[in-house]
Amino acid sequence: MSASLSQMEEQAEEYSSNKSVHNGPTLCEECKSNPSKYKCPGCSLASCSLPCVKSHKARTGCSGVRNQTQFVPLSQFDDNTLLSDYNLLKEMKRVSESARRMRTKLHMHTYFKLPYHLKSLRSAAWIRRTKLMFLPNGMSKREKNQSRYDQRKKFISWTIEWRFHSTNVVLHDHGVNENTNFGSVLETHLKPGPWNHKLRQFCEDQLDNLKLFVRKYPKGPKSPFKELDMKAPIRQQLANVVILEFPVVFVFLQSHKINFEVIKDANPVIQKPPQNDNEVNQSFEGASFREEEIEDDNGSADPRVFDLMKNMEASSSAQMITQNESFEHEP
Repeated sequence: MSASLSQMEEQAEEYSSNKSVHNGPTLCEECKSNPSKYKCPGCSLASCSLPCVKSHKARTGCSGVRNQTQFVPLSQFDDNTLLSDYNLLKEMKRVSESARRMRTKLHMHTYFKLPYHLKSLRSAAWIRRTKLMFLPNGMSKREKNQSRYDQRKKFISWTIEWRFHSTNVVLHDHGVNENTNFGSVLETHLKPGPWNHKLRQFCEDQLDNLKLFVRKYPKGPKSPFKELDMKAPIRQQLANVVILEFPVVFVFLQSHKINFEVIKDANPVIQKPPQNDNEVNQSFEGASFREEEIEDDNGSADPRVFDLMKNMEASSSAQMITQNESFEHEP
């Protein structure tokens, strides 16, 4: 019994000595001369003044922000740690709800929840062998796109972006009919202007000498380009091309160096003009036709087919034979 009491007294003395040491003033771990007043939330380093705090952050690179997700042993878990975890979960919930409200405000649509005008535009482009992709609302390219499909007149009005090589000029055209050509649209931007016009070198060159290119695929820096025909309809030129929001056309001069892969259509679509009725009738002149006649043989179920041309040849040959025989019998 006395031994146990002595052990308890020793433990009490040790606890009191540790408590006095713990409660006593500790030196600043940065300058090691003044008693500490502050404790860094990030690394728990003791400091005495603002210069020591700044010196500590510059020396160790500590941000001074406590890591809320750092592992804490169960033996050191207290009410302050529990309150910190609760605040962390509450902050995460607030950020999640804020993002959900922002998504609803921007009217973001998933792949299966596109607005009707975008669905009809994508379907019309797919019929024309053009794959059309869309960005979420809020993107700058999505806000610039004004491409629409006219249900009544059955045509697409495109938004076209022009990028001129070796310049920073970027132009946009809205409501461009797909049945027009790129040359007529580009010509409106290359009218003569002042001497300091940014597109002066393009204006001085002939329109037919310019080269137009469009990316085959919108993703990837090494995506090949397709060379466009200046005089062909836009609908034909955008076939077999993947477009992100709207077509982006790159304009080059003949003197510019092309350092990318260019793909040309192996089988270009050639539109033939419709023929007139007179041309159709003239095309059948001089062509021989075979006429056939079907007759019933005594009401039998199997008809016989007689070639009138053969019958006419046989009758003519018979007439010639009878004429020769008559000439032979004449004195």
